[in-house]
Amino acid sequence: MGMQVNVKELLTQLYYNRNVIEFLFGNRDSITVNELLGRDDITAEQYQKLINYEILYEHQSVVSVNDAVIAMFEDFMEIGEVTPGFISDYINELKRHIRYYQEGRENRFLRSIKKYLKRINNAISREIIKLQKNVDDTYKNESNYRIKLQKLEDYREKRDTIIEFIRKTEDVVDETRNLFTLTNDIELYGIVGVLKSSLIENLDYLIEIQTDITDYINKIQFQLDVYKKAQRIKEIKDHGELHYKTNFREVVKDINPIGFNGHKSPRTKIPIDFLFTDDGYMLCQRVAEKYKITRLMARRMADKLPSDFKEQHVENSVRLDTSALVDKFLSQNKHNLFEFLANYKFPKAIGNITFEERITLFVEIVLEYDKALDFKYRLQYYEYEDAEKRKKKLGYTLILPKKELKKEGKKKRLAD
Repeated sequence: MGMQVNVKELLTQLYYNRNVIEFLFGNRDSITVNELLGRDDITAEQYQKLINYEILYEHQSVVSVNDAVIAMFEDFMEIGEVTPGFISDYINELKRHIRYYQEGRENRFLRSIKKYLKRINNAISREIIKLQKNVDDTYKNESNYRIKLQKLEDYREKRDTIIEFIRKTEDVVDETRNLFTLTNDIELYGIVGVLKSSLIENLDYLIEIQTDITDYINKIQFQLDVYKKAQRIKEIKDHGELHYKTNFREVVKDINPIGFNGHKSPRTKIPIDFLFTDDGYMLCQRVAEKYKITRLMARRMADKLPSDFKEQHVENSVRLDTSALVDKFLSQNKHNLFEFLANYKFPKAIGNITFEERITLFVEIVLEYDKALDFKYRLQYYEYEDAEKRKKKLGYTLILPKKELKKEGKKKRLAD
């Protein structure tokens, strides 16, 4: 380093300038000196001190964090580039200490064997996590198609390298099985057992990664083909040959764009009636949380009725004796409120009551006589024909008369 510092001074500088280090770690190779010194959390003196400690580097007015610091963070958080070479070193060290233990049968060599078995297990798992993350990030964030393909091919080779290291580790463990048995070390048995199960699981993960890489490469190749065709069409268009020497117009007219919207219907169709139940509401909430659909996460309240709601009723409904009509409904038990109003025969003096007017009357009774009604909070459906003789279906809430009020009505009639 540029200055002789101890661990305490280094940790102090990293902690004191933690916001700057975090900012540069997330924006590598793109922050200039002027942009960094424009922040409120660092001064020119602090910046020069970090340069002297070689925590930061400056090259052509671009500031970056020391590669050793970046490697430490990436290794601890299991991110960064895949480096399977560490696994090879651990396997070689494991073989070397196994030979030492075969010669001397000393516990210090046995401790080293346990240490490198653990390191191999952790290193393989860490490299697989980094490999999966890098594959996904490359496909989503790399803008250059050719570089994207090259990176994915490189990750495919690293994936094969990790598989080779897993096979080598399995061979080493199988070859020294008898030696491990003679040690009678319970801790070693546990380490070897965990390593074997982890290697099998990691092989499954690598197969999934290979599937992802192949799928990504096929998608990129398809996008490249489409891009080349679009370029070719543009060249033909620029030369004025697209509409006069090709059948472009006829082909475009026959294309149905709805077929390319990418929407797929669910495999299992859920009944509409089920969605109005409590279980259906819980299911809708789970779907909304999964797909981040905020409009389904909570039931919205109905808008407030206008102040002149009653004044908008038709003249026929004003002349009706609503209270008498409600008493007739409460005294019967054959129909619910909607069916009762839809089928009720009004006096000839009132005139013809249309279906829309009966719906308006239904809403008025629900609002004014809610205490006398028993709301079941279940949907029922009523089929009818509109003015053009088209069959339609209307959903309404099931409402019945309250039993106590019905009994009181019977007592009144008996008393009379």
